[in-house]
Amino acid sequence: MKKLTILLLGAGFALWLNESWAQVPAAVQQSESMQQRRELEQAAQAAESGEVAPDLFAGESRDVGPQTILKFKPRKAYFEAMADVQYFYTDNMFLAANDQQSADVLVSTVQFALAPTPYGLGDGQFAPRLGFRQEWWDFGLASDKEILVYDFATASLRPAPLNEFNFNVQTVFADGQWRRGNWIFEAGVDFQRLLDAEHDDQFYQEAVPRWGVQRLFPLGERSTLVLGYAGDYRFTDTDLPPPTFGHDFNNRTDHSVFLTYTLAVCRNALVQPYYRYQYTHFTAGEKRDDNLNSFGLALYCYFTSYISARAFVGYDIMNTTSARVPDYNQFDGGGGVNVTIRF
Repeated sequence: MKKLTILLLGAGFALWLNESWAQVPAAVQQSESMQQRRELEQAAQAAESGEVAPDLFAGESRDVGPQTILKFKPRKAYFEAMADVQYFYTDNMFLAANDQQSADVLVSTVQFALAPTPYGLGDGQFAPRLGFRQEWWDFGLASDKEILVYDFATASLRPAPLNEFNFNVQTVFADGQWRRGNWIFEAGVDFQRLLDAEHDDQFYQEAVPRWGVQRLFPLGERSTLVLGYAGDYRFTDTDLPPPTFGHDFNNRTDHSVFLTYTLAVCRNALVQPYYRYQYTHFTAGEKRDDNLNSFGLALYCYFTSYISARAFVGYDIMNTTSARVPDYNQFDGGGGVNVTIRF
């Protein structure tokens, strides 16, 4: 993507936008949604229950119910390599309030991490990770749609294909999960940057300390309810910020609560409806608070211990107090294939 200043016409943005400002809201939210989708899949895998743990004290089962020991997916040696391809349809590529632009989206991901076998720590099991992830986002592969943009470099209107908004995401991450009974505690930090796909020019970066907790409620041999909380703070740097705004105007904190229900429909398949509420408070630039409600349904199929496929649909409703970024609704639906090898 060229370093040009453009205005997307009919996309519901502000009166003027530079390309970085036009790209950042949608690209950042899309990247965050992808990470949340990965977390939901991990929650589905974690919901697989094992034998009932013995009481830690007399009468514990009467007080809190039977405590189920979670099964950890076996890890051989110390490393984990993952490749993932996801193809889906979105009805609102630019997260606009009006004149929404639909698109097909291909997200290709590779990840490599130092991920040793979980080991005993206190009364639980601790699983650390340190790794790198690369994502490629491609829009409009099955379509020749174009949108009308105003190019400030040439002072003229021109049609632009959807793939002009392709971008890449590079992430270095370090985190750890500590599990005891049906409780999961986690903390970590991500260093992430977004680049345009044409020249690999960076237009956004962030450092994100994050934390969370989950509680699993087994409802029988085949189903589990998971209630969780996730929080983070995002230290950001945006290239070409709007006038009067600093490069850190996207600094913010996110706080989410989510509820998932996971049902084993057969030996190798799980179905998972979910709901997630996220509150975001921006701490620099304009005073802004976002409220995001996400609903979805996913089906996971595990063909072998390292190959799986999924299908999903999701619907987001976002309301904001911002004068520059609109409220929006967005529907996504598609599927993906994942290969994860541990050695």
